[in-house]
Amino acid sequence: MTLSCPAAGPTTVQEADAEANRQLTTLTGWRKFVDGPPPPPGRLSPGQLKQLSPTERDLHNEDRLDHHARMLTVSTSFVEKTRICGRRLVLLNRHAISARRGLMVSGLPGTGKTSAIAQLGRAHELLDGARHPQISDRIPVLYITVPPAATARMVAAEFARFLGLPVRPRSNMTDIIEAVVGVCTDTRTGLVVVDEIHNISQRTQAGAEVSDTLKYFSDRYLEPADLAGV
Repeated sequence: MTLSCPAAGPTTVQEADAEANRQLTTLTGWRKFVDGPPPPPGRLSPGQLKQLSPTERDLHNEDRLDHHARMLTVSTSFVEKTRICGRRLVLLNRHAISARRGLMVSGLPGTGKTSAIAQLGRAHELLDGARHPQISDRIPVLYITVPPAATARMVAAEFARFLGLPVRPRSNMTDIIEAVVGVCTDTRTGLVVVDEIHNISQRTQAGAEVSDTLKYFSDRYLEPADLAGV
């Protein structure tokens, strides 16, 4: 994205922030997803359109195209089954002392796995908000994406990134996990969604450490939480 100076600096920063806020792997972006798309731009009459300058007309058309580009998720049988199974596991695990079960969603590329678990997380957060309407500081869902060739520290940093916690170069994995767990405990996180979990390779030592970290994170710290992965 290139813009002419002197407007390049502020405009680019604002657009970069707006783009980051649409990511599901940040708390702000996740909340925007849960709240749903913004209202559509107002419709103009032919007379109003004629009064616009060429630049204003282009901006108006871009707003309309941007609105239509935000495609709604169709509640297919795959999405609905994922949501129902996930909700059942949340209820079953709520009072479990041990042996809590997670949900793994698998399928061919392009079958909507990410959309399905995102809708599961959205449904969980909306229900949590309806159950606790007077409490605004809850974070019911934690959503991360596993980076390629991930290490245990990288995954721990993704948890911190979602919550907006700083990750210092000298912070080890335990320090990061402790900080994340403290926030999740205070905000009553109840569902952890891990996307691109196939990036964890059990054939490598790093992959095995990531798997152990996720299990430790779920079993030891987030006792009331459930883990969903795709």
